[in-house]
Amino acid sequence: MLRRFETYAFAPHATAADRVELGRVLAATGSFIPEVLDSAVGTNRSATGVDLVWEHAYEAPDAYARYMCHPFHICVLDRYLLPENPECITASRRELQLGLFGYEVAGAPFRTAGTVRRIVAMRPTPDAAESEIAGFLGALNARAGEQEAVEVSVAAANTMGLEWFPDGWTHVWEQAFADEAAMRSTLDAETALLGAAPVGAHLDLWYEIERPAVGPGAAGTAPDPSAAWERVLMVDTVAVDPDAAVGYVAAFERLYLPGARARGLELVACWATPTDIGEPVTVTTVLDVGAWSDWERARNAAVADPAVGEWIAFRRSVMRTGRRTFVNSSSDHG
Repeated sequence: MLRRFETYAFAPHATAADRVELGRVLAATGSFIPEVLDSAVGTNRSATGVDLVWEHAYEAPDAYARYMCHPFHICVLDRYLLPENPECITASRRELQLGLFGYEVAGAPFRTAGTVRRIVAMRPTPDAAESEIAGFLGALNARAGEQEAVEVSVAAANTMGLEWFPDGWTHVWEQAFADEAAMRSTLDAETALLGAAPVGAHLDLWYEIERPAVGPGAAGTAPDPSAAWERVLMVDTVAVDPDAAVGYVAAFERLYLPGARARGLELVACWATPTDIGEPVTVTTVLDVGAWSDWERARNAAVADPAVGEWIAFRRSVMRTGRRTFVNSSSDHG
């Protein structure tokens, strides 16, 4: 089983309604993508600088791969989460202390009715021996049987997100408790345990689950709704002030388009409404991204492109409103 966590901080422009909506969408993901299991959303209660935690799981790597290429992920989740999407309401993961992380485990020992989760992200000392780290992880995994208040205790190597953020946390310790009081009753002992361990640095996060999964979320091979979408077009529609329109198009061509082409995207059109009608100028760019799986690969590659970050910052400085949609020929829908 692949256990996965995503942590988010909200961007300054995110409204209270935006925050509620993202929680609803994340919790509902398993209803649209059956490979997403154990989906739940929690609000951070710790001092760690994140706002929202989405926890979920997958039965195997192929299930995770189907999730990554699913239209609901690309069209809906990324609307709120992908920084290059005009409607993104979350802060860049590079600004967070956590971001994306997770581990692999036999079975599903993380399942419990407890609503309080504690996650400790860890990085061993450089001189720690593998045997020493393994022994420490074993001791953490035994906590659920040794401490009555601890309903879940799973510790393992972090297997998610390090390809994008190689300086991230290398190990994860997940715990679950019936409530906050039960969690706090163990803190002194566990702080001492961490202090005596081969851990050079760690970060402590705890949250309370407020949105359990909507729908059952059952693993399997559901019909692929993207099967007929052989050519997908990505359409960005952004409104800017008239005096910013020329600069916006120039920045798109300089900062975003060269990297997009290198990642396999093809420019189909770039249009703008008139600048002299007393209204904001709407700039529409259309890129052919290939198939859903092609876009997923291009999307991941863009994370490491510094020009994309520069493009995002510029666009946010001039954009009034914006929206991204994905379209294809209506004949492909039968």
